[in-house]
Amino acid sequence: MDFSPVLLTGIFFVGVVSGFFNTIGGGGSLLVLPFLSFLGMDVAVANGTNRLAIVLQSIAGAETYRKKGVLCFRTALPLAGITTLGSILGTFLAITIDRQYLNLSVAFFISLMAVLLVFKPEMWEKQHDARLSKTGIFFVFFFIGIYGGYIQAGVGFFLTWGLALAVGVDLVRGNAIKMVIVGLYNVVSLAIFYKNGMVDIPVGLVMAGGSMVGAVIGARFAVAKGNTWIRWILAAVVIISAVRMVFDAL
Repeated sequence: MDFSPVLLTGIFFVGVVSGFFNTIGGGGSLLVLPFLSFLGMDVAVANGTNRLAIVLQSIAGAETYRKKGVLCFRTALPLAGITTLGSILGTFLAITIDRQYLNLSVAFFISLMAVLLVFKPEMWEKQHDARLSKTGIFFVFFFIGIYGGYIQAGVGFFLTWGLALAVGVDLVRGNAIKMVIVGLYNVVSLAIFYKNGMVDIPVGLVMAGGSMVGAVIGARFAVAKGNTWIRWILAAVVIISAVRMVFDAL
C-alpha cells in the first residue's frame, strides 16, 4: 500500500471520526471497513486491522470517562468477561453466513433501535433497574460478543441497546462501560487475527492514533452534553447505518 502523506492523513482522519462515534454510541467501524476496502485492503485484513485501532481508542475513551467519574468498573468488568467469551467464538467462525442476510438482519435490529431512541427517550436517558435476570444478561452479552468477534461493525449499537434495556444504565454511563467491554474483547480478537496474518500493523497504528484523539473528544463531548444530545446523534447514525446495510445487501 502506498503510504503517501495524503493517504496517511486520510487514514488518521477516518480514525478520528471513527473514534468519536464509537465513543459516543457506535458505528465507527461501518466507516472504517469500507474505507480500508476502498484502499485495496482485503476485507478480512481490514476487519483484523480495525481491531488495533479499536483497542487503543477504547483505552483512551475509558480513561477519559474514568477521569470524569462516570465509569463503573464493577459493572463493566463482568460484562466484558461474558462478551469476550462470545467474541472468541465469533472470531473463529468461518465465513459461512451469507453476508446479504447478515446485513439485512443487522439493519432490522438497529432500525428498531432507532425507533426506540426517538420515541422512548426515558429508556436511554435515565438510570433504571435491570430488566433481565442475570442469566438473561449473560446470554444477551454473550451473543453480542459473538457478533463483535465476527464483524465488529455495528456492535456498539447492540452494546448500547443491551446496556440500556438489560442492565439499566443511561447513555453516558453505558458508553463508558462499553469502552471497557469493547477494549477487552478486542484484545483477544486482535491476537487471533494477528496470529492468522490478518492485521496490517502500520495502517492500524496510524488509524489508532486518530481513533484515540477521536475517543477523547467523544468522551468529553458525551459527559458535557449529556444523554439527550447523544440520543439524537446516535439515532441519526443508526438510521444512516441501517440504510447503508440494506443497500449493501441488495
